Amino acid sequence: MPLPTHPARRWLQLLVFILFVAIVAAAGAAELHQYRYQQININTCTVDPQQDSLRMYWKDPAGKVFGTFSALRNWLRPQGKDMVCATNAGIYDKELRPLGLYVEGGVTLRKLNTRRDAYGNFYLQPNGVFIVEEGRARIVDTATVDGDRERWLSQAVYATQSGPLMLRNGEINAAFDPGSINLFVRNAVCIDPAQKVILAIARNPISFHDFALFLRDRLRCVDALYLDGNISRMYPSLEADLGPAFGAIIAVVKTADK
Repeated sequence: MPLPTHPARRWLQLLVFILFVAIVAAAGAAELHQYRYQQININTCTVDPQQDSLRMYWKDPAGKVFGTFSALRNWLRPQGKDMVCATNAGIYDKELRPLGLYVEGGVTLRKLNTRRDAYGNFYLQPNGVFIVEEGRARIVDTATVDGDRERWLSQAVYATQSGPLMLRNGEINAAFDPGSINLFVRNAVCIDPAQKVILAIARNPISFHDFALFLRDRLRCVDALYLDGNISRMYPSLEADLGPAFGAIIAVVKTADK
């Protein structure tokens, strides 16, 4: 049973909401929302790939991993850009390298990982790839990408591989146990019937199955890909830059206000 919300925490939640409203007002088509689902706080950023600048970032031109939202923002600002929203872009290794396929600016920086017999969420089957093309985005299972790499990679402007797939054509991954007690903070990316991309983070521990239910039933997503667990964070939030550095970042950027 969840503990009663402390008054100080309620004030923090109010401050986060005010921050969200302020950014939404200046964000254009990208929309930030907060949900309460089964006593769990979930934040989302809904992105229209035809209007918003949806990108991925891993390293700066000198080869240094950004690792945090603040580092990326500090790099973007001299270029006259700012972040609307952002989240970590999937599972990575100890050197902060994406564990699977990673494409940035049309360049493949990490190869497709087709290994299946290994431990960890990345290898829960089926896993998949979030692909950003010109004006649209897709979530495609790894086997499909592997079957025609030339086609998929030639179209990808940005891509990140992770796992497992949470939804495929509206169906919840059959490997997810509705009664699971494995509860963690989790984030995901999903695509709704209008072809909008939704970045989502459960800020309280949740099971794979319940998170997938939320993405399908509340957000109406058709396809969804798990990104990562307890290290996951989303910008904007008060805790956006608390915690260890992570690998690549999915971000929506805009021209900075003058």
